[in-house]
Amino acid sequence: FYSLVTAVSFIGLVLGVVSLLVVVSVMNGFDRELKIRILGAIPHVFVEGVTPETLSIRPTSDAGALVTPFQEADVLVVTDRASQLVTVQGVIPDLERSVSNIPGAMIGVEFASILPGSNYVIFGASLARKLNLTPGDYLSLVLPVSSGGGKTISPKLTKVQFIGSFSIGSELDYRLAVMHLEDLSHFLGKSPGVRITLEDIYQAPRLTLMLSENGYIVDDWTERYGSFFQTVRMEKVMMFFVLTFVIAIASFSIVAGLSMLVNTKRREIAVLRTMGMKGSAIMRLFFVQGSVITTAGVSVGLIIGLPLAFYAPNVIGIFESAIGFSLVEGTYFDRIPTDPRLSDIAIILIVSTLIGCLATLYPARKAAKLAPAEILRHE
Repeated sequence: FYSLVTAVSFIGLVLGVVSLLVVVSVMNGFDRELKIRILGAIPHVFVEGVTPETLSIRPTSDAGALVTPFQEADVLVVTDRASQLVTVQGVIPDLERSVSNIPGAMIGVEFASILPGSNYVIFGASLARKLNLTPGDYLSLVLPVSSGGGKTISPKLTKVQFIGSFSIGSELDYRLAVMHLEDLSHFLGKSPGVRITLEDIYQAPRLTLMLSENGYIVDDWTERYGSFFQTVRMEKVMMFFVLTFVIAIASFSIVAGLSMLVNTKRREIAVLRTMGMKGSAIMRLFFVQGSVITTAGVSVGLIIGLPLAFYAPNVIGIFESAIGFSLVEGTYFDRIPTDPRLSDIAIILIVSTLIGCLATLYPARKAAKLAPAEILRHE
């Protein structure tokens, strides 16, 4: 029966480690894809009312930082069939390929087609479908403009032509449009600003603080999507804790199995103690027994889990073929993404081993505290 309990503990540890490795890697994959698709299309840092030449503070400390002209506004798109509030970006096509993923996601049109003075506009594919647009359709952009005293608001309109769409596979496809910077600036009636694209996106808050302290009007991606990505991260942490309980349950089985072994070997322990073996040596004996089970379970879990984590899209693809439908159907993803990270693997390995080894301390200490004289009197 002790062998059965040991086997159950071993299998529980293996399943716990495999589950942690696969689930955490897949959640990392979703987090990475969302950041690429969303943060690749919006400014990491946006500074109003300046040009790349007049920006006095340059992000020279951030490797790969690029400063390009940019403008953005929320306007109402009106067609003869529907209307929708959208965010319009004003860009320079020749510079956009180095700072955005939109030029590489075009559908049936070249990004360079949005020429200055053309009033051409490109919509996200989902937004274009919602508005029932086809290339060549004309529509109006409406911007509310307040009077000098701020008592009245009048609409400002301009006519644009829809020439194509893009699909970056995120919620931006539903609410983002792109046109030439010169056309959008002329419509808004104000000077553009600059977008700063950083290689390390987590440097954005520090750069924003530095620019705002010097009098610039600035915001960054954390103000728009910081809470969203914080939620994704929190979900990953909570999932890690939930799956850690699987390992904890397997560790409780180790406690039960070693406690049974201690009770079975009471006479042998008493004989060893009377022959001069110290209590600390008895404790080490049973601690090693439990640690061997823990190390074996974690090691096998690592051997099985790592390939599954790295090749999760292929493995899940085989499963989807077997059941006849996709697990990510109805989402922006065509397959399950994965991103195994060395830091997560190390944490899983350390936490799993630590839980298993700590679980062996109770039965090991119990064995060390057995009174040999009392045991031998009744044996």
